[in-house]
Amino acid sequence: MPPPRLTDLDFELAYLILLTRHGLKPLSRWEGALSANLQDAIRSEDLTVETVARRTRLGLKTRETVFVRQPRYAAIYRQHFDGRHLAETPDTMRLQGRLFGYPSCCVEAFIRKPYGPNDLSPGDQELLFHWACPACPSTASLLREYRRIHMECQRRFGRNSGARTRPSTGLPGALARVAAGVALVLGATALPALGQDSHWLPVCDDNDLDYLSFAEEILAGTDWENQDTDQNLVLDGVQIAQLLSQLLAAPPPGVEIQEHPTFGLETCRACSASVNMGFVTIRHVPRGLAVDLPYMALHYLDHGGLGYDGTIHSGRVDLDVLKRILTPSDPPHVLPVEGEDPDNDGLISEEEPPLGTDPSIADTDGDSLTDGPQIAEGLLPLIAELPREEVSEGPYMLEMWMDGLEQCEVCGITLNMGFARIVNPLEGLSIDVPFVGLHTRAHGGLVYNGTYNDGRVLPVALHAVLTGGGTAHWLPVAHDTDGDGLKDEEELYFDLGSTEPDENGNGIPDGRELAANMAIAVQMLPRDPDPNYRYVVEHPLRGHYACLTCGELINMGYAEVVNPMDDTSVDVPYYNLHFMEHGGFSSDREDLFPRSDPRVVGAVLGIDRITAVEPGGVVPPFSLRAFPNPLSTGQSMQIVLSLPTTGPIEVTIYDVRGGKVRDLFAGNASQRLMHFRWDGRNNDGLESRSGVYFCRVRTGSVIVSRKITLIH
Repeated sequence: MPPPRLTDLDFELAYLILLTRHGLKPLSRWEGALSANLQDAIRSEDLTVETVARRTRLGLKTRETVFVRQPRYAAIYRQHFDGRHLAETPDTMRLQGRLFGYPSCCVEAFIRKPYGPNDLSPGDQELLFHWACPACPSTASLLREYRRIHMECQRRFGRNSGARTRPSTGLPGALARVAAGVALVLGATALPALGQDSHWLPVCDDNDLDYLSFAEEILAGTDWENQDTDQNLVLDGVQIAQLLSQLLAAPPPGVEIQEHPTFGLETCRACSASVNMGFVTIRHVPRGLAVDLPYMALHYLDHGGLGYDGTIHSGRVDLDVLKRILTPSDPPHVLPVEGEDPDNDGLISEEEPPLGTDPSIADTDGDSLTDGPQIAEGLLPLIAELPREEVSEGPYMLEMWMDGLEQCEVCGITLNMGFARIVNPLEGLSIDVPFVGLHTRAHGGLVYNGTYNDGRVLPVALHAVLTGGGTAHWLPVAHDTDGDGLKDEEELYFDLGSTEPDENGNGIPDGRELAANMAIAVQMLPRDPDPNYRYVVEHPLRGHYACLTCGELINMGYAEVVNPMDDTSVDVPYYNLHFMEHGGFSSDREDLFPRSDPRVVGAVLGIDRITAVEPGGVVPPFSLRAFPNPLSTGQSMQIVLSLPTTGPIEVTIYDVRGGKVRDLFAGNASQRLMHFRWDGRNNDGLESRSGVYFCRVRTGSVIVSRKITLIH
């Protein structure tokens, strides 16, 4: 029996095969299983063939045949769709559209309005196999390539194609009537097709198939949901590799390249070129940074690949290190900060000491990179490596996508107008960083300016969320021999030793336990004057300060703690009280809010010793924490309540007018650490409106509230 040929197949199937073989698409799909002979005919065109099981909406089993140039695309398809139902949702259409290479503008247009009018002739629309959007920027170049492949297919068959029999589509549902499952690359002429150059090696966690991993997209400031972030018809990963290659050819000031050739050659597995088996050292002299790269890696960078594969050297360039050496910042993205910044380094004077920089020197360590961009550079890898799902043992990131796009006002690239929510459950903190803010941070800027989002995330607060283990507010104290947060002279007052940090052995340093207990005592005192009992008089002011450690806005006023029995009182600023709640008598604004003397506060409160709490905990014995805060629709807020004793409690969500929104709990607390969740809904199960709410906890006569924000 003669070997199978392409012309033994249906013309439509042959056309799809040629489109795939010539690199216009990474993957094509044909509805139904193909015989062994037909699969061999496809393999004769240097393609890999696989069969994938699917289910119809009624649950009936069906099969699809996919064929690819690179097996990894089949693996991605199988991972997402093997055994799955043929769904018809916008998210599924977007995913399959990206995987099959449909222009994203066409996919979004079809989702909004299927078969909307466009300016194509019926013949051209038939040729494309997907419904083009009006004035599609990719259509002209795509049509040229598809006409060429279609004519080649006709020549092979020695005739005109005649009537077409539609294969399966890359997009489900109604779009199947006009789409053929052809993976179209954005701009086939100007943009190299996915997999067209064998030097572009795949990388794990590459959601948009642009040859950049998620972590690399964060480092590069590109969109991990878009292959071509700046819409210049070059895949992001290829563009980054080519940029690095250009910078290595003409190094920026301060960068030296030292060559180390050896006697020997190795072979590129992609193109069989012979490359010296030595390496080069790339060094940023002022910064003291250096990295070694094999000549093989340089060969792949020249071809637009970040990964490299030779007969001796294989691997992937370290994008973080190369970026620090070659392009640590982009001056146009380093926007001025609002606030006192005398050295113009992008950092506010008051936040420089906690960051270890000098407010009067723009480049504290003298490495040629100003302090602000250097801080941004150091935080970026921490963000890039965050898990993208909820975990309890450390910080994580949640992607909060929105239905809309915005542009960076500096460079004009388009990004989703949503944000990354970075949560640290150990600290009970969360920070929202818009995607345009991540992009700006990758270019060394701390102030972001988008067409929808603009602002600045406090770098100290972001550092606390990214690295905090529950001790972010615990600042070091001078003359503290045992490091428990109390000065040695203060330990004598509370009958504590200056060499034992945890005298009651409960796992909490003495000073931190004492601060938390005093904050609890202030919270629990009545607010109405009583000649026979201690009370608190509130003195709020018209203004707030942002905590430099966590970013929480704190009223500029103070709480006056009064002991009428001995006619004493002490004023505790709300800012200091905030730190005491977290276990510290010192604040990060010592010039405005000096350290609270625990002896003075303790004398008025009647506290002269440490009150025991449960061993091993780092949460104050009475605290109310809520995160993530703000809360977005579709997410769930975790509310952690630490109680001084067990007993009856009520946990309720109220709106700003005092109206009850949701009863979370009412009954006896069986333990002192309680966890609750609020999904943003009221007692009727309906979604609450965007706005400010309060989580209020009542235990006996004590009421504690925490402000929370809900956004849609």
